[in-house]
Amino acid sequence: LFEMPEKREPIPVDPIRADAPTDMEAMAHLAATSGDGRLFKMDVDYTSQVDGAIPKAEALAKKGDVNGAVESLSNLEKSTRLGSDMKSNARIVVAMVKMCYEGQKWDLLNESILALSKKRLLIKFAIAKMVAECCKMVELMKDDPIRMKLIETLRTVTAGKIYVENERARLTSIVIDRLEKEGKVDEAATMLLDLQVETYGTMPMKEKVKYLLEQMRLSIARKDFVRASIISKKISIRFFDSEEAEAQELKLKFYSQQITVGLNDAAYLDVCRYYRAILDTPSIKANAEQSKHNLKCAVLFVLLAQHSSDQWDMVHRLAQLRDLENIPEYKSLLNLFMDEELISWKDALCVNFEATLKKGSTRTPATGILDGEDGEKRWKDLHIRVGEHNMRMISKYYTKISFERLAQLLDFTVEEMEKFVCDMIVSGSIVDAKLDRPKRVVDLRARIAPTDILDDWARNVTKLTEILNQVSHHILKEEMVHRAFDTKA
Repeated sequence: LFEMPEKREPIPVDPIRADAPTDMEAMAHLAATSGDGRLFKMDVDYTSQVDGAIPKAEALAKKGDVNGAVESLSNLEKSTRLGSDMKSNARIVVAMVKMCYEGQKWDLLNESILALSKKRLLIKFAIAKMVAECCKMVELMKDDPIRMKLIETLRTVTAGKIYVENERARLTSIVIDRLEKEGKVDEAATMLLDLQVETYGTMPMKEKVKYLLEQMRLSIARKDFVRASIISKKISIRFFDSEEAEAQELKLKFYSQQITVGLNDAAYLDVCRYYRAILDTPSIKANAEQSKHNLKCAVLFVLLAQHSSDQWDMVHRLAQLRDLENIPEYKSLLNLFMDEELISWKDALCVNFEATLKKGSTRTPATGILDGEDGEKRWKDLHIRVGEHNMRMISKYYTKISFERLAQLLDFTVEEMEKFVCDMIVSGSIVDAKLDRPKRVVDLRARIAPTDILDDWARNVTKLTEILNQVSHHILKEEMVHRAFDTKA
């Protein structure tokens, strides 16, 4: 057996120098992640030929013969392409389009882009480089007709190509801006919605969110709220946890659009949540007036929402906010619904809060939620919520109540009260209530289902048999004790 040394000495090894990633590594990565994933081995290295051909072509282009310069590189471009020399082919393709741009040969530029993108055995890396270079040209061009023609050419070339999907999206956004300025909102929205940016693997998350928010905005602009709601679910709210200023601005834009969608669907509790989320944005926190406005809106919408466990939880969460002390009128309104007491619609809420909620005051401006036709509908909804609150309180203290007395407590006429109670029964808010119209009485006693009665009976029988068994056991025990004493005596 070999004896192992008690202490091992480390073996010195010279460090290996790691150079920066080369273009060939980037090309290999592109080939592996694009198309069918195959890597092509370069047959011939045309670097030296390209190094000599490109300067000659550029010199010829500077003399004014751009067509001749481009034509002089076409044979070498074909050779590099068929020889799978990706780096050299990309250099030639980029040089060809740059010479057309610098010589202001716009028709030749568009023709060259289309021709190069249709070549046999084209190299994706070279096309990606060419499109990226052309996108830089688009940013520098000032002549709008020529610029838009180049954009359309590039959009044609990039259609259906995954390896240039980011560039296509950016070019499309330029076209959409122009269409929107011309008033063609439907056409702009249709074009933008064709971009499935959420599937783009190489696009940064921030850029994806911007495109999705634009899709939401255009969908809302053409009143397609269903599609806007679907698009909103593609955005992960975890992105907005970042403290970066731009991310917080996108958060404001996202929740503002969500509020618009929620108001269209009358999803008041969701709207309240969106206002509550906006309150945590740094720019809103820094602006006291904006913070107050959003908090007032959150309070109003949570009270307009139908009663549920989630709504009740949100009411208490808002009541715990310190900023609510700065708007005492809204805090008092919130406390009205939290107290287990009846709320008088006419004598309490209308007298004390109607003017503040609708018109506002110098200290507490109105929110605008109760303005116009939509505001009137929401005011009626608030009346219904007050009635529902009162009905829940009445059901805690009454088992039976007359129509007239219930209508008086709810601040309704008898006919309005009947319809209101029927709607609450149908919606499931008070499932145990029953209206006895001949007797003009509302029965609020809790109804026991037949299955519950049978379950109670079974439990009682089981309990009775257990008691009988215990009694029988004690009797037998006493008899045995007495027999033992009699035997000893």
